[in-house]
Amino acid sequence: MTEIPELSKDECQNIASKIFVGITAGTGAAIRQKFGPGAEDEFETMVAQGCAMNLESMGVNTPLNYALHYAAMSKHLFGSDVEVDGGVTSAILNTKMCATLKIAMELGKMGMPVSREDYCRGCITGYHKKVAANIGLKLDATFMENGCKITIRK
Repeated sequence: MTEIPELSKDECQNIASKIFVGITAGTGAAIRQKFGPGAEDEFETMVAQGCAMNLESMGVNTPLNYALHYAAMSKHLFGSDVEVDGGVTSAILNTKMCATLKIAMELGKMGMPVSREDYCRGCITGYHKKVAANIGLKLDATFMENGCKITIRK
């Protein structure tokens, strides 16, 4: 048997980020190019509905729970630099350095058809706003150089 190599946390996060970006940005670009923006919006809506069902099954249904869930995923799975602040009626997820945005820009330089605008739009408008709406929350975002600040409200 061949020994399976060990990977550091950083290596795991980098691989997870590349897989995530490759699947999400690649799928979005393919749908947009082949079928148009309407088909991409329909696909994003279906994905958001499924993700909202998963979140509800885990008890993620408040602004703070939503922010903490995505902060934990972004930090531990991808290696993003995130902070959360909030309470019962609103929360802020501050992604100071978005690891998946960083990977998307690297892959864009290598030829993947993705821009910063498309990637961030897909993340916020195509995903987070739709997921939040499906669980009864409102979401707005402010884009920054290396990430974004998401405000979630009841």
